[in-house]
Amino acid sequence: MPFEEITVVVQGPVQTFADRQQEDGITQRCLRSVRQMLPGAHIILSTWKDQDLAGLDYDQLVISEDPGPNIRYYKKNGTPQYYNNNRQIVSTLAGLKQVKTKYVVKLRSDNYLESNDFINIQQQYKSRCDTFKFLKERVVVPNIFTRKYAKGHRVAFHVSDFFYFGLTEDVLALWQFELIPEFTLTKPGMLNDGYPDYPVDCTQLLFLNALKQFDPTIHLNGLLDNNKHTIYQSELCMANNLVVASAEDIGLGLCKKFKEKVRVSKPKGKCAHYQYREWQELYKKYCDVRFDANYPLKEKLGLFFERCLYVFPVYFETKINLCKRTKFFIKNKKLN
Repeated sequence: MPFEEITVVVQGPVQTFADRQQEDGITQRCLRSVRQMLPGAHIILSTWKDQDLAGLDYDQLVISEDPGPNIRYYKKNGTPQYYNNNRQIVSTLAGLKQVKTKYVVKLRSDNYLESNDFINIQQQYKSRCDTFKFLKERVVVPNIFTRKYAKGHRVAFHVSDFFYFGLTEDVLALWQFELIPEFTLTKPGMLNDGYPDYPVDCTQLLFLNALKQFDPTIHLNGLLDNNKHTIYQSELCMANNLVVASAEDIGLGLCKKFKEKVRVSKPKGKCAHYQYREWQELYKKYCDVRFDANYPLKEKLGLFFERCLYVFPVYFETKINLCKRTKFFIKNKKLN
């Protein structure tokens, strides 16, 4: 694939912005990496007003009005929990709408490229099934925050929002939805949609909003909504529309805050994510039974033992916390 057929949309702030800290020089590193790994590709920088753009190497600039943070839920003390979901939607969509090439990379301004291996990976898996075939081709996403487990439980539709590569029309379809409305307290003790379950995760919410454009019946009642049919839908959507591979496999570099002491960079965090081999098994199961997943038993057992150590024990802790959340909800309902 000629690199000239690819546009890279670098989205987000280029330095510390509002309530979000930004690693010094990370956007410069991001843009340099694109020039190095995809020479000839078009770079669109999609960011906010009043950002210092000095020294940044891009081809096209898109400036958007800041929609501000959005409230996803409330804490027990009544304070709202804010997220930057709408900021990501606005900066991503504004950049994607300007793309004129056949293929596009959606890249956070605080990440960077270490290779262009994602191109071959995207072209490698051709077989599809008819059910839940929403995109023309597969879109490559990293496995960081593409969770198979959260709080010790299986979770559905938990797909990373860090990086996307695929046909421009496909990536655009995965971001062309309305902004997330503010959650408001309407019932006593109802601190989030689906309470006492935990709120749907941000990455789940973004992916669900995209899928609902194709099938409005797809939904989750909460983070841990994981009945058999929901898991089937999730697996099929991921197998038939995505390729899930590690950051190393696709050539994605992560900023320091995702590489140092945070849980997501350690074995206890990584083992909760979908592994590339596990996605390949989904591909074989739903799309191409002839595909040789070649998942070594030693590697599979190693992952299982890591999950026995770090993931599965949290299952019971979560059950206890869900009971506490239920009691809190019932208590507040009675008081009101």
